[in-house]
Amino acid sequence: MIDKLLSKSRHWLFSLRFCILAIFISLFLLTAILIIAVTSIAFSDELAFTSLSLMRHVSDVVLHELVSGIRPVEVAAKFSSDLIRSGVVEKNETDLVPYTYYLTSMADLVQGAYWGDEKGNFIYSQKTSDGSISSEIYTRKGQTAKHVTIQRDMHGKIINTAVSPNVSFDPRTRPWYVEAKKIKKTTWTDIYQFYEEMPVSPLGITVASPVLDRNGNVTGVFGVDMRLDFLTKFINEVKVTPHGFAFIITTKENLVAYPQLGPFTTYGVHNEDLINVHKQATPLIDKSIDKYKKTGLYEFGIRDHGETYIVTYHEVPDLANHGWLIGVITPTNDFVSFLKRVHLITLLVSFCMLILGIIIVSRLVARVVKPINMLVRETDKIKRFELEGEITVQSRIKEVLYLRNSISSMKQGLKHFQRYVPKMLVRQLIEVGQDVSVGGERKELVVFFSDIENFTTISEAMNPNQLMEQVCEYFEVMTQVILAEKGTIDKYIGDSIMAFWGAPIEEDHPCERAAKAALECQTKIANLNAKWKKQGKPQMHTRMGIHLGEAVVGNVGSSERINYTALGDTINIASRLENINKVYHTHIVVSDAVYEIIKDKFVLRLVDHVVVKGRKKPIYIYELLGDDMGKIPFDILSYRLEFEKGFQAYERQSWEVALSHFQKCMQIYPEDTIASLFIQRCRKHA
Repeated sequence: MIDKLLSKSRHWLFSLRFCILAIFISLFLLTAILIIAVTSIAFSDELAFTSLSLMRHVSDVVLHELVSGIRPVEVAAKFSSDLIRSGVVEKNETDLVPYTYYLTSMADLVQGAYWGDEKGNFIYSQKTSDGSISSEIYTRKGQTAKHVTIQRDMHGKIINTAVSPNVSFDPRTRPWYVEAKKIKKTTWTDIYQFYEEMPVSPLGITVASPVLDRNGNVTGVFGVDMRLDFLTKFINEVKVTPHGFAFIITTKENLVAYPQLGPFTTYGVHNEDLINVHKQATPLIDKSIDKYKKTGLYEFGIRDHGETYIVTYHEVPDLANHGWLIGVITPTNDFVSFLKRVHLITLLVSFCMLILGIIIVSRLVARVVKPINMLVRETDKIKRFELEGEITVQSRIKEVLYLRNSISSMKQGLKHFQRYVPKMLVRQLIEVGQDVSVGGERKELVVFFSDIENFTTISEAMNPNQLMEQVCEYFEVMTQVILAEKGTIDKYIGDSIMAFWGAPIEEDHPCERAAKAALECQTKIANLNAKWKKQGKPQMHTRMGIHLGEAVVGNVGSSERINYTALGDTINIASRLENINKVYHTHIVVSDAVYEIIKDKFVLRLVDHVVVKGRKKPIYIYELLGDDMGKIPFDILSYRLEFEKGFQAYERQSWEVALSHFQKCMQIYPEDTIASLFIQRCRKHA
């Protein structure tokens, strides 16, 4: 298969323009591809570096904002325990209620602040659902306990104080108190449920700072609560990138804070409710934490739905021992969309430059190739023997001008030569691809002969030069009509023209074409005679004969000169038909073979039944009158009816009957020369 294709490709031809364009376009494409490839590789590296650098900056900013929010809470807890230990803030409700109130109101992340001691006393201020801050006081003296609640409005004004019978809460049992007492230093708790006794309670974390006496014993713990939904609000307000987000997750895969995690972290029955919550939140977090745990990398990329994301993880200071991680996930497009646009614009500009280069080269190549193509078309014209016009090719390329001058000289020489050779015949021979050699073939031809009436008398009375000029004008008109009807001019014989249809190129409807040519010639010659009459020149009335039959057509001659002509009885009969016009004073006579083909499209009338010179068998001959019955100057239908009746009687030698019909023909057409001739014959035989 490949061998056949390669074999065929050896015979493929390409234009000069295509070759030059192909070379330049190949070079342009190769250059463009190399430039695009190099820039794309460099761009990919730059994208990766830029994305990672920007991502590091963004994650550092997010971490800093988180630490900036959490660290003051821890500092406030430590500072508060120091104030209590130093006695600046007394361990009574008089000092601690307003103190915890103001601490809670000043920090956005703080849910509540409180103090609990070893006796079970507890003073607590917390934010309520309507945004106000309420306080609770638990006091224990021996077996007696008291629980007082203080409600405030949005401006901090106390609007209600009530004693609650519920005194079951004991701070000493809470995780924050137990853990701070155990390690005797400030600590953060793990995630836990704030109010175990409540069926629905928020989840959160607590920073607890113990107060020690001089012996290092814990006398109480000051704590500050942060609810997870507060962290979620905080994360939601952190501006990462247009499509990126930050989140807090633990190494146990508990999603702590996420912009859309509110319903999961506001309330929960158990801490375990957070486990695998990220699978419900977004699969991106699921993929990222899995990859983090498998690789231990803090910076990496992941793909999701055909888009690349950059992920960074940082351990949250102070909460690292609980496995807290802050993560940031951002699509690379957020960082490098501008660079990609620049890269795309660069590619588009490169593509436009490529197209522009191709257009410019195409124009330049066109300017080079156009004159060559024009010269090629000129050679094609010369091949078809179309030698009219001058070669006007212009070029700044010397070789093109040399070629133009050579072709122009050849064309000029052929112009002189064509005057001795029928150029239409040469064109037809070239079109059929016939070799110029002696030989012929038998074909059916329609042969046409024409002759000028009384030419000898005319020629004797004219100046030779004037005669030649007028004859040439006559031949020009006749020739153009015949050639227009696709006829082949065989030769000019004195004042006669011989032409035929059917060779060298076979024509459809050759009889119709010959008939049209004969009628058109008569019309053109009539106009020419009218002009000559005004000029005082002799008129040249033309007689024509047309016959259809077989003839031998081909090249006849010698080694010095060859003539393309037709030979045979058909040519002789056509010549006799032209000559027979003299007898009947007609203009166009056709044989019965032609009549049978054109009788339905042209107007003809019967002339006679004759034996032409050189043949024994008689033929019917007809006069071609026109192609439109309405333009015939007499009633042709009535005339033909009477003439045919008269001719039948004439052939039966019924002279009187024939005479009467021919006389009626004269009445229909008084100027008729044929009927008058038969009248003379009938009277002669009667």
